[in-house]
Amino acid sequence: MKKIMLLCLVTAMMLSGCGSVSNGNGNGNVQAVDTATKQAKNKYMMAGKIDSNDEVNIASKISARVSEVLVDIGSKVNQGDAVIKLDTKDLQAQVDQAQAAVNTAKANLANAMNSTRPEQIAQAQASLDSATESYEVANKNYERTKALVDSGANTQQQLEAAHQQLVAAEAQKKSADEQLNMLKKGATETSIDVYKAQVEQAEAALKTAQTALSNGVIASPISGVVNAKSINVGEMASPGVTLASISNADALYVNAYAPLDIVGKLKEGQDVVVKVAEVEDTEFEGKITVINTKINSQSRNVLVKVALTDPKSELKPGMLAEVGLKE
Repeated sequence: MKKIMLLCLVTAMMLSGCGSVSNGNGNGNVQAVDTATKQAKNKYMMAGKIDSNDEVNIASKISARVSEVLVDIGSKVNQGDAVIKLDTKDLQAQVDQAQAAVNTAKANLANAMNSTRPEQIAQAQASLDSATESYEVANKNYERTKALVDSGANTQQQLEAAHQQLVAAEAQKKSADEQLNMLKKGATETSIDVYKAQVEQAEAALKTAQTALSNGVIASPISGVVNAKSINVGEMASPGVTLASISNADALYVNAYAPLDIVGKLKEGQDVVVKVAEVEDTEFEGKITVINTKINSQSRNVLVKVALTDPKSELKPGMLAEVGLKE
């Protein structure tokens, strides 16, 4: 098995080299020959697939029709850039309706807390003052009439009339006092609490509507390159369904598998070279970051993780790569 794998790698390297030499005549050929010669000096003894440490799938949080797709496969995006926009007319209407409900609830609360105007209290105070004065006059008149009745100067009938006036004045004074107190206290504490609860409920509904509206713009959570897109304008986006995938080209790596007989030549932090069939005549710099201590029981290979350097963003997750040791 080991010999077969090594033979395949060498054959692939030779074919790649031959292809580079036979591209034509001129200066370009000289560069291709130099590249092939350089690659021939390196021993490509590991193979694996390129992946990304930083890759995300973009999905919608709401059900809505897509109004704009702002990226395509290969597009570079920065963190926070809008990737997809959804039709939010209905969501905006819900926000407007929720805002109106908040305004109404706040107005009801304000009216309940400020239902008594200052002039109403002043008028009630004046009524109480007048009723108090009338009561005092009636009380003095009753006391004077009672004294005259006791001395025989007035009749019992006159005393009863004075008493009736006193009772009427006292009732009027009590009514005016209660009216003033009611105006000063305003709405009851229970009713105020009800209005406050209505405001909180309306504000919570508004926040929910605003959150749904903000979900109408789907942004990239990372900086990177779009490597997949599965949605078009006019189609429906459903919650949780992947619409696009974005990977960070600065966080690419290869999960390579090293034959057991070369593991002793490897160490973490070691510089290596990487080539990919889709990018001809190019060697990429790599660095071994992890060497698995566990041997694969079936292939008898060891997993080696290699971090990649891709300054021109030529590599993409899913590409097959060969890893070589520098000579």
